Amino acid sequence: MNLLYCLSAVVLFCGLSSCYEYNPYERPWNEQTISNDEPTEEAIPDLSEAINCTSGQICEIDVSSIKNANTLPTIVPVRVVTLSGDLELTLSTDQTLLTGLPMRTGLSKVMILYTVNGRRTEIIFIVLVSRSSQRNHQFEIVLKQPDRFKDLQGVDFLKTFAKALDGPYTSLAMKQYLNKTLVLLIHNTSLSSTECQGDAILNMKDKMVSSNGKIKEEFTRHLGSKYQIKTIHLETYDSCLLFFYNYNSFSGRDAIYVGIILISVIVIIAMVYGIVVFYIRKTRQVRRMMPFTPISVPPESVDDVSKV
Repeated sequence: MNLLYCLSAVVLFCGLSSCYEYNPYERPWNEQTISNDEPTEEAIPDLSEAINCTSGQICEIDVSSIKNANTLPTIVPVRVVTLSGDLELTLSTDQTLLTGLPMRTGLSKVMILYTVNGRRTEIIFIVLVSRSSQRNHQFEIVLKQPDRFKDLQGVDFLKTFAKALDGPYTSLAMKQYLNKTLVLLIHNTSLSSTECQGDAILNMKDKMVSSNGKIKEEFTRHLGSKYQIKTIHLETYDSCLLFFYNYNSFSGRDAIYVGIILISVIVIIAMVYGIVVFYIRKTRQVRRMMPFTPISVPPESVDDVSKV
């Protein structure tokens, strides 16, 4: 009887199994599916019309270069809103130029918004921020009074810094980080990153600091009281390592040679002075030791006087 029940159960199980056809591509019952498998237009933006900027460099965008934004109205306020990304842009007073300083790479979605005669206009465009080129040098700049620079206006600072160097701001790139104070890293993008243009880097350094490392008063005066710098330190990498190693070595050797020459001159002068003093003293001693022999004059006779 028990054997009959077992055979019946086996037959029933085999029948149910034969009715189910396994599909390896079938999703599990608890897996969520997306109703629309095709990517939306917002998910993959059209990068062919994206505006390119570089991280750490001032980004300037002509409004006329933006699609559907040839001219903006000047009689109504215009807002610039960052919908996604880290890039913040500011519109010029004449509403013809957008300016910003991107510090991170990636895509930023920006919208220009204004209303004219009750009609709302939205112009959306994409900005692609790429990584800056490799560098073989950078100036580490530590600012005074870091509390004043919590909201550092990077565009204004970089333009002021370039003006103090008497150069274009388009050739400077900047990074910043906090290490108990605000530290800025600035390098010249117009210089080669593969070959070390050491003379140009030294020329840039000489405009900021003197040979003893102190910041020059002229450079401080050009920066103004708004941006006060505590220290400026030059760091070199890759192709500039050997150049500045040799430069520092030669500078050290020159300093040693100059020191040796100065010491030698001082020693020679001291020796000559000592010899002269010794000779003068010796001469005086000899004169003192010489016996004094009085000269005796014979008295004149009466006859000699009468002859006269």
